[in-house]
Amino acid sequence: VHTTADVTLRMVDGDPTITSILLKTEATVPDIDDATFQEHAAAAKDGCPVSKALAGVEITLDASLA
Repeated sequence: VHTTADVTLRMVDGDPTITSILLKTEATVPDIDDATFQEHAAAAKDGCPVSKALAGVEITLDASLA
């Protein structure tokens, strides 16, 4: 599994603010179809403590099987 995070930092009301995060995940997982992988990836994103801490920030996920 390889994941990167593209973080957008913008000035909001004069303060630097994280406004969005795009998670890009690519994995090689034997014996799994894409629909099942997408379910697991979404559950991992939703259950992630960092995602919960940044609940006010839009976090999107782009997950693919290699």
